[in-house]
Amino acid sequence: MLAVQRRAFDEAREQLELAGPDDRALLLLGQLASNGQGEPTDPVKAGQLYERAAELGNAEAAHNLGVLYATGRGVAQDLTVALRWYRRSAELGDVSARRMVGLMYATGQGVAVDEDEAERQWRSAAADGEVRALHDLGTLFGYHKGDLPEAASWYLLAAKAGVEVAEQELQLLAPKLQELVRVDSRARTMLGVIRAFQLDDPAGGAELLTVPAQEGDPIAQRSLGYLVQHGLGVEQDDVRAATLYQAAADAGDGFAAFNLGVLSGSSPEAVHWLRRAAEAGISEAYPLLGDRLSERDLDEEALRWYVRGAESGDKGSMFAAACWYRDGFGGPINLVQALRWYLTMLNVGSGDGIHEAHEIVPRMTADEIYEAGRLSGRLLEADLFVQRQAPRSAASD
Repeated sequence: MLAVQRRAFDEAREQLELAGPDDRALLLLGQLASNGQGEPTDPVKAGQLYERAAELGNAEAAHNLGVLYATGRGVAQDLTVALRWYRRSAELGDVSARRMVGLMYATGQGVAVDEDEAERQWRSAAADGEVRALHDLGTLFGYHKGDLPEAASWYLLAAKAGVEVAEQELQLLAPKLQELVRVDSRARTMLGVIRAFQLDDPAGGAELLTVPAQEGDPIAQRSLGYLVQHGLGVEQDDVRAATLYQAAADAGDGFAAFNLGVLSGSSPEAVHWLRRAAEAGISEAYPLLGDRLSERDLDEEALRWYVRGAESGDKGSMFAAACWYRDGFGGPINLVQALRWYLTMLNVGSGDGIHEAHEIVPRMTADEIYEAGRLSGRLLEADLFVQRQAPRSAASD
């Protein structure tokens, strides 16, 4: 793996071939053959290696086989076989493969069109963090099932997750929702949210959201609560905002619970609402809940939420988890996990953990450092730490 990252492909292939029947080694060998790295491009060889890795349980290799069969690269094109490999990859934990299964059911590739199965696959993928599936669901409801308010709800989630094309879809949906406002309260809610947060018209959004909020729509209540809390298009009023948030949270809205937790500051109620938000999968709640739990010396639970935050890509949670593993807060000292999260911060553009990483690596073995590098995807940095330690070890010997 280090040799691949150094682009020393001949050395990489030699080492990987010595690894024997290891699924990760076979996957990498397949990728070298597929990309023509250090050898002529050979999709046939790549497919054979991917199949061996997939049979050993490698999800990425199974996904790659699905791509080969779907495109006919190195194998005879066979969409039915492609679907089978995508399904196998999904069973092994590849969320993007689950999305591909949904696409194949939606478009009738290798299987009869089944929009309900496509929806099921995309909902599952979206729940596990595949943001493109949010957009897929918006398209399914907007262009195939004819449920524009439901389409808008998915496009809004996709836009919040950074899927740029979803914002364009919302702009196209706004006039269509306007035609439904008089007969569909969900359309009124969705249009209100789009007006307030996508079309820069908080006053117009608040006006649209008021009636469905009074009727008990939790999305309308939460969205209007945010406008009220921040004085956007309406008079600022924390008490009214809290009332709206609580009504939405009591109806099961995780985002409302998060907003209420933030509004509660450091009060005891904050932990209750942030925990409800975190348990509903609202990733923004993870680090804040960790902080509130830490203030109450509930260190074991705090660490769990910091790790969840780190896994979701929050650099503050990564730093907190690393420091807690280093110091043994919330559990035993674990320098591998500490270094893992310090190095993972580099993946989100932050070098704030490098100083702390330098301080702990002298207490670690080379194998431990490399394991942290593997877990973080920063093997080159881990290798630098090992190489810097080698001269000191030789001198002490």
